[in-house]
Amino acid sequence: MLTYSYDTIQKHFTLSMFPVPPGKPILSSTNTVPECPDCLMAVRGERLDAYVTCTASDATRANITVGGKEVQVQHSTTGVFMSSYIVTDDDHMVDVTCSVGNDDVDTVLETTRKLFVAGTNWI
Repeated sequence: MLTYSYDTIQKHFTLSMFPVPPGKPILSSTNTVPECPDCLMAVRGERLDAYVTCTASDATRANITVGGKEVQVQHSTTGVFMSSYIVTDDDHMVDVTCSVGNDDVDTVLETTRKLFVAGTNWI
């Protein structure tokens, strides 16, 4: 964040830069299911990024875990993070967690939601 101040006596500007922590990440899904309206939804055998994204303002790095397993994340300069992880039956109703941070501050923020896997043998 940039702030400006103007000294009326000495007639000059001062520019100050403060570190900006990332915003709390938002895990979102392109689809929902009536059986679990608060869950993320993905389809068995397909890539997670076709259905689920993690978005955070001012974040420069992110980690995504599916059922406690860290998955590869496609990093972004726009604050939208995705994973090409292939969804399996074992991922049905596990926690998906997105943790984000940036180089300016040590703060790490995270969000967790359940993953409903459509097309599983469980339903």
